[in-house]
Amino acid sequence: MTTNPVPRTNTLALIGFIAAFMIPIVGVVLGAMGRKQITSSGEAGRGLARAAIIIGIAGTLFQVVFFAVWLTLMTAGLSQSGLLG
Repeated sequence: MTTNPVPRTNTLALIGFIAAFMIPIVGVVLGAMGRKQITSSGEAGRGLARAAIIIGIAGTLFQVVFFAVWLTLMTAGLSQSGLLG
């Protein structure tokens, strides 16, 4: 009985997937690097790399929008209180 060995999961894709939830931009970068390695080495993990990129982009966009809204509200609050000028 011959069994085909299961290809190893790409480490960068796995770490990128995990990082996408904590530091989204790192997830995007590691997911892209992992995806490039997967195409050249034939390792498994293409779905993890793709998910890391998608989740990382969504998380980064959320952080940018959140910061813009926070900055706007903070500026408006400080301006209204007379501390900003």
